[in-house]
Amino acid sequence: MGLRDRRLRDLATMMYLILAILFSTGVFVAMRLFERFNLDNHQALMWNYVFATCTGFLLCKQFDTPAQLVGEPWFGLSLITGFWFIFTYVLMTASTQRSGVTITSLSSKLSVVLPTLAGVVLFSEKLNWVATMGIVLALVALVLVVGGKGQTDKPNKTNWLLPVLIFFGTGTGDILMKLTEQRNQGDNMSFMIAFIYFIALLFGILLVAYDLIRSKSKWQWKSALGGIGLGVINFFSTYSVYHAMRCFDNVVLFPVYNIGVVSLTALTGWLLFKEKLTWKNYLGLAIAIIAVILITLKP
Repeated sequence: MGLRDRRLRDLATMMYLILAILFSTGVFVAMRLFERFNLDNHQALMWNYVFATCTGFLLCKQFDTPAQLVGEPWFGLSLITGFWFIFTYVLMTASTQRSGVTITSLSSKLSVVLPTLAGVVLFSEKLNWVATMGIVLALVALVLVVGGKGQTDKPNKTNWLLPVLIFFGTGTGDILMKLTEQRNQGDNMSFMIAFIYFIALLFGILLVAYDLIRSKSKWQWKSALGGIGLGVINFFSTYSVYHAMRCFDNVVLFPVYNIGVVSLTALTGWLLFKEKLTWKNYLGLAIAIIAVILITLKP
């Protein structure tokens, strides 16, 4: 492979990572807008999965028959992953509106420690001492940003319990994504992602039906409009992350990706939603930049 080809390949791999950061930040912003436009969270999430599923199937080059689908090595894991997607998104939507877009994003990205450790323990990935120092600094940075008091003016048990649940939920979801990616060695990535979102959609329909039957909410068509935006952003976020997984080891991808989302979301929360940042938050973001540089310096 010539120098020009290597540079084009490296540019393509970095583009997947950059797009993953941009689209993932867009997911948090879209969820925060649900509250501003008074959308029903569960209905908007259901419609999100409708459009994420449709986007994925529209991009498919080939479709599995039911028999082929059940025979795919990633089929069983995709069922679990689909459920896990909507489980964590319900938590994140609630936390985004109660604790703010910044602290929700940061608490979810603090879970970087789980897929990073999984990369070393489960996938036999290697760390050099520079990257290890970067990961330690990344965790310090994330703790500083999450530990600030400026993100929410409604302190209560729910505000800290939700981020803790999101920590474990998101970390587990990242590991599930890596496992499904490893089991999908073909060119049908769009089909697999669309199917995962379809499973999430089924659980979303059950959730909305439960709300309507118990009169916990009323049907609103405007939630579909919110779901369109979130669904398309959501699909391309997942699509970019899956492709980035094929280019980077866990120990490099997840710290860089998570810190990128943390920094961009914090900036977006400050600019769009006037969420306050403390000196700890700013210090954490500065350390995060140093951490990214160290983590990317792999041999």
